[in-house]
Amino acid sequence: MTNHPARTGGRRAPGGPLLPLFTVVVLSLALAQRSYAQQQVGRVVGVVYDSVHARPARGARVVAVGRASRSEKPREATSDSTGRYLIDSLPLGRYIVGFESALLDSLEITLPPREATIAPGSDATVDLAIPSAAKLRAAVCPGVTLYKDQGVLYGDVVNAETESPLAGVVVALQWRELTVWDSTHRKALPAVATPRMASVTTDDRGWYHACGVPAGNWVSLQVQHEGHIGPTLRTLVDDTLGIGIRHISFSPSTAHVSKDFADSTHITPFVGTATLTGFVRGTTGTPISSAQVHVLGARSTAVTDAEGGYTLSDLPAGTHELEARRLGYSIENTWVELRSGVTTRSDVRLRPLVSLDSIRVVATRTRYKEFAQHQSLRLGGRFLGPADLLRLRVSRTSDLLASMPGFIVESRGGRSRVYSYARGQTCLVNVAIDGFQGWSEDPEAFSVDDVQPSEVGAIETYPAGSVGVSPELDHGCGAIVIWTKR
Repeated sequence: MTNHPARTGGRRAPGGPLLPLFTVVVLSLALAQRSYAQQQVGRVVGVVYDSVHARPARGARVVAVGRASRSEKPREATSDSTGRYLIDSLPLGRYIVGFESALLDSLEITLPPREATIAPGSDATVDLAIPSAAKLRAAVCPGVTLYKDQGVLYGDVVNAETESPLAGVVVALQWRELTVWDSTHRKALPAVATPRMASVTTDDRGWYHACGVPAGNWVSLQVQHEGHIGPTLRTLVDDTLGIGIRHISFSPSTAHVSKDFADSTHITPFVGTATLTGFVRGTTGTPISSAQVHVLGARSTAVTDAEGGYTLSDLPAGTHELEARRLGYSIENTWVELRSGVTTRSDVRLRPLVSLDSIRVVATRTRYKEFAQHQSLRLGGRFLGPADLLRLRVSRTSDLLASMPGFIVESRGGRSRVYSYARGQTCLVNVAIDGFQGWSEDPEAFSVDDVQPSEVGAIETYPAGSVGVSPELDHGCGAIVIWTKR
């Protein structure tokens, strides 16, 4: 007798027993729900582009957050070398997508996020971009027209004792514009340096915005508040981005009094109870011994030991400029934050100056005709030609003058001035560029270090009492004539 399967409406699995009908239904529903669940997720894809440098933005952190439930954990991804990113396995719905980059973080700028909707069976494409330099500057200075060579400098000012923001503080700025080319007539001009000054006031949150400062040029800043003046700080606004951010802390207790600062020729050093320590190393990490380290405008100085270590004490609180130098290396300046009674660490790296093995002279005609004429007379001056300057290999123009007899170089606040002796006392030496005097009315507005050593082709120096120098250039205390490369 043949056995028949029970007539239960089921079916036999291949090589297996019969399955009841309700089991088949349950399994079918489970598979359907699983397939449906798989279709309820999607992804966000796109490219992050760096409009400032005209290239894909690598290493940007992209974050997606669901709009329906803000408590949901954000999902993120990092853009690759081509700027692409992908955030996978996101439930369907609406999202806000934003990104972070090292450049925007350094500027403390946050861009508004984009919206995206993940629909069944499709990706949400969200392309992101770091705005161009012009748009970033416009965001910092809305409503201000800025030209290509103009930048923005901004930050906040806080009290160094309480860390609270300082509203109504004046930030004075100064820079120098050097004109050597007439773009209208397309011809070279005698170098003319024009000092520029401006000031901005901090808002209720302690923030200042200086719009229109030169990009790619040194700018000096000084905080002035309630009859007190802080140190002079120098900063360079990046010429590619045209934006610089500089936060400043100010200590009224260690600052100079305004009237004393204006009336005194030689300002007393800044002093306080802060301490600064650290190490000076080369670019490879090798300790640099015998390097000179000091805070500009302060009293204490230090020389690094065999391990490159240094310690400076009796320093004022607030933001100050630290300078480290050693023969054969470029001078390094960096801002440091000091607090009363606190020891702060700041390490410095010095870059070696490039040294050429040999030079072959292929022409004898000088590019500095006036310099050669004056040098041939040899009437009381000292002359440094192109070969002399190349052999000395200094990192600051004032270093060329420090070892010359008859001159005293004084550095203060990142600026150097040259003095000579006349009638038993020191006086400020006049400086001319390419034979033209541009600073007789305001010698304080110019520092010899404003002309970089790489721009100097030759120098004539005349201490007070020298003969052979034009009275138009020597105002009674000698003269320095710098001939720029051209």
